[in-house]
Amino acid sequence: MKLISRLLRRMRDARAPAEPPLVLFVVLADPPRSTMAAAPPGGTPPHLDFELAIRLLDGAAMAENTRRAYVGQLRRYEAWLDGRPPTDSLLGDYLDTLFDKGRSTRSGELAVAAVKRAALESVRAGHEPAESPAGQLAAQRLERFRREGAGRGRGQAGPLDWEDADSMSKCAAADEDPRGIRDAALIGVASDALLRVSEASALDAGDVSLQDDGSARVTIRRGKTDQHGEGAVRYVSPPVAERLRKWMDIAGIESGPLFRPAPGRRVGEGRLGATAIRAVVKRRAAQAGIARRVSGHSLRVGAAQSLAENQVSLPEVQRAGGWKSPSMPGYYVRNQEASRGAVARLRGGHGKGGAKKFLKALVIRETVVLASINAS
Repeated sequence: MKLISRLLRRMRDARAPAEPPLVLFVVLADPPRSTMAAAPPGGTPPHLDFELAIRLLDGAAMAENTRRAYVGQLRRYEAWLDGRPPTDSLLGDYLDTLFDKGRSTRSGELAVAAVKRAALESVRAGHEPAESPAGQLAAQRLERFRREGAGRGRGQAGPLDWEDADSMSKCAAADEDPRGIRDAALIGVASDALLRVSEASALDAGDVSLQDDGSARVTIRRGKTDQHGEGAVRYVSPPVAERLRKWMDIAGIESGPLFRPAPGRRVGEGRLGATAIRAVVKRRAAQAGIARRVSGHSLRVGAAQSLAENQVSLPEVQRAGGWKSPSMPGYYVRNQEASRGAVARLRGGHGKGGAKKFLKALVIRETVVLASINAS
């Protein structure tokens, strides 16, 4: 037995030693930290996401100029935040910064409007932030901006009324080249139809309807306040319609863009852009001896004032220019409204011996109203 035990012990000792078991140690590292707080349960983002909001604005129903202005405001605000979350409090601080820099009230209003629209589009897409980026604090700072910053900035560009537009058109037509003929027609149509620059640029030959009485109608297929393309028809007086007819004849325009580039004595195939139209207005105003600052919007504002000066009511002015609310045309014609108000009639002597003037204004007013009804 002892012999057998010794043999068994030797056989056991001769075997190769077993490999030690493999032990794995798993170290769980902390997840990378984000500059923004984690989203609460349910996927609600804690703050407004600028990149997402800007992408959503690209598909929103708004004028292209408004979209560009909003995106620019959001980019500037995001740069000022420098990685901080866009909160109501910080938007208020941003408004204070703009105020201290001497910016106009319009700058502050546009910044708040951009943030609110970005938040609205985010909510519509199912990404409502947990904290509002523009709330009561921002509203209070903006009110201070309006109260204490009144009169800042470059201010409203000077208007170009009907008389100014006629002078500019005559100066342009005197050049007797395609560009001068085009500018005369463009200025006249923009003034008579109270067109925005974008609306004038978007006109096609098919939007023009020449009438037997020498006048014309232009159809605005889509505008700033008509994003669904319902369209509007505007009246063009016979003298302006004649300039328009001359431009279309000399340029051989039967279809496609109505107002086109005209380098030298040639007429291009493309569309005259908004920037070029603004340049036309400024150049022809200077040529006509108008020294005040003007813009592409000046013809529209001036036409509204010409209507008001001829006793056209504010609702009629609003309708003639396609304004969605009476606030902007009311602002443009505030001086004309004041000069024909009750105090002006009773204290300014307009109520005595003014029958002839009143009848003349009444005839003009009824003519404009009738033209507007016919255009509809």
